[in-house]
Amino acid sequence: MSDAFKTVFLIDDETGKDVEFEVIDGIEVDGERYLLVVPLEEGEDKDRAFILKDVSKNKNEAIYRLVDDEEFNKAAVYFIEDNDEYEIEF
Repeated sequence: MSDAFKTVFLIDDETGKDVEFEVIDGIEVDGERYLLVVPLEEGEDKDRAFILKDVSKNKNEAIYRLVDDEEFNKAAVYFIEDNDEYEIEF
């Protein structure tokens, strides 16, 4: 993955609080783009990674959303196949 994408960004969680994430990997499979991210703040989710899916309408924007459980399992396999150092629990 290009260093240009290894940035920190904010998303709004269900509580309305901004949460900072660091992008640790990205992958494109069958025209779908996914990011593997980890939260920057210490807390209960500090050892968890999340998968976001690109839902942008055009290439001039970058809008990602958390994937649901079913799509998480599918995308996690893509990341594991691409990098065998990942340990992902289902």
